[in-house]
Amino acid sequence: MTIKPAQPIHAQRACELIYQSGPIAFEYIFNQSHGPDINVFLRHLFRTSKSMFSHQHHLVCIDKNHVIATLGSFSKKSYKKTFLANVFEIFRQYGWRSIIKGLKFESELVKSPEEGCLYLCHIAVDKAFQGKGIASKLIIQMTSQAKASGFKKLSLDVAQSNQRALNLYLSYGFKIISIQNSYNNILDNHIYMEKVI
Repeated sequence: MTIKPAQPIHAQRACELIYQSGPIAFEYIFNQSHGPDINVFLRHLFRTSKSMFSHQHHLVCIDKNHVIATLGSFSKKSYKKTFLANVFEIFRQYGWRSIIKGLKFESELVKSPEEGCLYLCHIAVDKAFQGKGIASKLIIQMTSQAKASGFKKLSLDVAQSNQRALNLYLSYGFKIISIQNSYNNILDNHIYMEKVI
């Protein structure tokens, strides 16, 4: 197994895993009744350089030429840099309803990156490879890269119902900072966590 920066050629499988990292939220925000299939949308953005879903913001774990895991990351600067491109692409593909849903989700359930903090996202491992420590290896590699780049903290959000992921993050020294309660009966409550590095 090898962990390396994602490339456009990884789009097919990487985007299936990105979707797997939060299917309820993806289905809610990018409703296919007024836009393209979500995986088609994600693959398009993964191959570009400007979106938060771009390959440039992701690591992949490769086993025998197959992508088996993903991990994305953002700094405050990179988040701001992709924000308008994200809004434009979502509006172009799904319209205002998805823009409003996405902005509400980001303002009320997940936190944008803070200064000096690298925010982790889209953490997903192929079901056939779960329980083998792959997510841990991705987090360890990202921690090393973050330290080398001068970041002081890592942060992430996890659905409160995802006990397996929550336990993993706690085992790696992430601390629960806050719990954001969902504003509807579709989306999960989210737990915001940080780790000093």
